[in-house]
Amino acid sequence: MLRDTTMFDHILVCCDDSEPSLAAAQIAAAVGRGIASQTTLLTVMDPQSVILPVQRGGGPGASDAETGACFRQETYLGVEEPVGKLFRDAGTPYQWRFEVGSPVEKILEVAREIDADLIVLGNRGRGGWKRLLLGSVSDGVLRHAHCSVLIARGKNTPQEKIGFEHILLASDGSENAAVAAEVAVELAQKFATSLRVLNVVEPHTALPVRSDDDYVLVTHAGPEVVAGRIREKIRCSLVDAQRKAGVYYTLHQEPGLAEETILQFAEKHGSDLIVMGSRGLSDLERILVGSVSNYVVHEAPCPVLIVR
Repeated sequence: MLRDTTMFDHILVCCDDSEPSLAAAQIAAAVGRGIASQTTLLTVMDPQSVILPVQRGGGPGASDAETGACFRQETYLGVEEPVGKLFRDAGTPYQWRFEVGSPVEKILEVAREIDADLIVLGNRGRGGWKRLLLGSVSDGVLRHAHCSVLIARGKNTPQEKIGFEHILLASDGSENAAVAAEVAVELAQKFATSLRVLNVVEPHTALPVRSDDDYVLVTHAGPEVVAGRIREKIRCSLVDAQRKAGVYYTLHQEPGLAEETILQFAEKHGSDLIVMGSRGLSDLERILVGSVSNYVVHEAPCPVLIVR
């Protein structure tokens, strides 16, 4: 059922002055535009990865505090000018924070502190971020964040003035996918676009077991019957949201391996955002982060939103 509140009330944007970071900021500005979201821009300096400019500021005799303050000011100016401009042009208010410490720990700490419901990351950054992002940092944030995470990557990024035009929802009919569907419909409504929904039928596709009838299907029905039931579950997860939001969607069901089929479909249809749940279906309801969604996040031709 479509929520009465905005989809993302507080967005945390991890930024520096790199191109991927600017792409992440552009996406966050577009998402935040017109929905009264709070936005926090966060820059984290990892002391183990960044060499402070000790000769700047107070000169050779400068204290660590003076040098750190100088570096903070230079970083602020370097980030605020290009990134802040994106938010000012979009009419999206923001505040800026500078933290020193482990990037993953600081991102998660600040996200919890401000009660963020979306973290936006570029797929790599400058300096110490470049070797870490979409490696230990992005994986760490994806695995441990309490909220949704959006990774800005790929050649198909949303246009600055228009936003998303080709949103793809990857759904397996699970409860987590239903939550992702709600967000995808809201985004499609916000950007006045239609929505493509893809369900991949793998060789051993699992069916959500929520009733005795579902159990009978899982234990006795053939794959075509199971695939049909999954289609109906996906339609049910979309019907209320679609009716209230007035969003048109098309449902596609294709055979194959989930991660490969999702990427091929996104490439074929020029998707500029892939929306997925954080947990999917299998015998043990495996965590998708680390398998399907992790693969998609690393290889997608466009930004990927993992919804929690």
